[in-house]
Amino acid sequence: MIEPHGGYLVDRVIEEKHAESARETLVNRPNIRLDYGGYQDAINIASGRYSPLTGFLSRNDLLKVAHDMTLEDGTVWPLPITLDVDSELAAELEPDKKAGLESPDGELIGFIEVDEVYRQNKKEIAKSIFGTQDEAHPGVKSYLRMEDFLVGGSIKVFDEHRYNDRDLLPRESRVLFDSKDWDTVVGFQTRNAPHRAHEYIQKSALEHVDGILIQPKLGDKKEGDYQDDIIIGGYDRLIANYYPDNRAVLTVFPSVMRYAGPREAVFDAIIRKNQGCTHFVIGRDHAGVGDFYDGFDAHRIFDEISDIGVEPLFFNYSFFCEKCDGMTSEKVCPHGDEKRVYPSGSKIREMIRSNEEPSEKIMRPEVANFIIDAEEPFVGGNA
Repeated sequence: MIEPHGGYLVDRVIEEKHAESARETLVNRPNIRLDYGGYQDAINIASGRYSPLTGFLSRNDLLKVAHDMTLEDGTVWPLPITLDVDSELAAELEPDKKAGLESPDGELIGFIEVDEVYRQNKKEIAKSIFGTQDEAHPGVKSYLRMEDFLVGGSIKVFDEHRYNDRDLLPRESRVLFDSKDWDTVVGFQTRNAPHRAHEYIQKSALEHVDGILIQPKLGDKKEGDYQDDIIIGGYDRLIANYYPDNRAVLTVFPSVMRYAGPREAVFDAIIRKNQGCTHFVIGRDHAGVGDFYDGFDAHRIFDEISDIGVEPLFFNYSFFCEKCDGMTSEKVCPHGDEKRVYPSGSKIREMIRSNEEPSEKIMRPEVANFIIDAEEPFVGGNA
């Protein structure tokens, strides 16, 4: 079994027998209300999904991540996992003392051992992470909306948290892979219900390994995105009808999208390494947005960083070629666009909103019919 990133799987969940005494230490201490992304980050730290992180980044780690894509100890880490607070709360926090951590709805879920409270240069960090300060980039826009002060320090949470009943924690997926005698596992990330290009890439990758972990990134959604149960249900039907038995596992990765392009591709690979994957699929323009990144930046970045222990599998655009009479890709198909049927996600959603079944060339009928029959397959309804 592949080692977790950094050499060990972090566990920051307090044993039940110690939880009550831990809560008592937070009496009269300030509490920090986490937003949705911060809450998911805290849970992912506690479960070991973000190994080797044990908490939110302190100043030196943040600067190293921003400029070198490593933590201060030299471990590759490409994205800032930070906790921001306003100036009033920053003034209440004290180094070497605890502060409570609250979920977005106000539940006390754990605490942070405050290492330091510091002011960040948001524009500098955003430029390093996203390659731009243009607020038309959603990741930049979100980052610049953060508070000016950050809190660094290790965290602990009182209970084990799961996004839903399909959420396999890293220690569990590792046990599962071992029970299946999978020595090699490829991870695949998506944010959408599956179409034929997804299937083609997954099966191409599966030719090289024992099994595949399909792990949609679920979290905050914008209007028009697929609902969580539609993504999960679509994959359930695809796997049941078109995948060999005992070769595919479906779970979820609860996290906001950062739209950090190549850096997020490295981040996503590390997360799957912690889940137990030995390989990870990197598609064209992985985690990209608009025209901010070149389609192959997420491929090239793996030549720029130290070996992270996961083998990236690079894929180009895939499509149905009417001349080849099947799914293929730019790498092997010699025919022009007039013979190609591209499975555009936006076009598929538009067809489904019109109650029109997509062609079998771009989406399996079992998946398409499931989505069409759903009462509200998209966030915000079908309008």
